Amino acid sequence: MRRFALLAFVALLGCTESPDAPSSSGQGPFPTPAAPETLLPVVYDTDPPDDTATLPADALFGGNTCTALVPADFAGLGAPGEPVLASADSCAFPLGDGNVAVQLASPDQFSHPGNVDQEIAPIDGVGLDAIGVDLGDRYQVFVQVENGYFSVTAPDRRAAERLAKAAAGRATP
Repeated sequence: MRRFALLAFVALLGCTESPDAPSSSGQGPFPTPAAPETLLPVVYDTDPPDDTATLPADALFGGNTCTALVPADFAGLGAPGEPVLASADSCAFPLGDGNVAVQLASPDQFSHPGNVDQEIAPIDGVGLDAIGVDLGDRYQVFVQVENGYFSVTAPDRRAAERLAKAAAGRATP
């Protein structure tokens, strides 16, 4: 009987694994995870960087309003300074004591330019459709082209209409 008890004890000892020994399944023990440094969930940034964004193929002025006008467009108005990107959707062209501005516009801005006190007039021969707004000390021309809307603001009506016509030719790809 002692022999049987001794064999049973050895067999039982052989089946028991120590915590540091590899398991019989071939996998080692799993380490205890360290305590988290914060209780907040970890958020991984998987968005691509902003510089890889692409513009639609039909973006007005290829996505850069500063390409709407070139120095030759200002002949007779004075020499423009270097264009300045005023915002993501507008560019300022320094001219004398003021600026000429080219800005992207919405369909609503085209449909409802200015306010009730300002004179609004249709303009022929610019884009698909164009209207002008007398702002008092400046004149703004809203233009509709195949791929969107934009406006050109200049010191006077003649300059605004002429520059809007030049910009309309560069608006579409």
